[in-house]
Amino acid sequence: MPPVIRFPARRVKTYAAWLLNYSASRHRLSKPHAWIDRPVPPEPLGNMLQRIARHRPVLVLLLENIAAELLAQLE
Repeated sequence: MPPVIRFPARRVKTYAAWLLNYSASRHRLSKPHAWIDRPVPPEPLGNMLQRIARHRPVLVLLLENIAAELLAQLE
């Protein structure tokens, strides 16, 4: 039986955190601008989606596709 090679989880997490820190742009690290169309009282889900759309627009597209796929399977 071949020897088991352990997965270096701690090293991978450290390296991923390092990459995220050094790949972040100054724009992403700066404080976000005030929202113009923020509802009163704030909606938690809507605010979360607006924040995601501002920082990672591709993630919103992914969430839309997942929701559409789930709705298609429910029908």
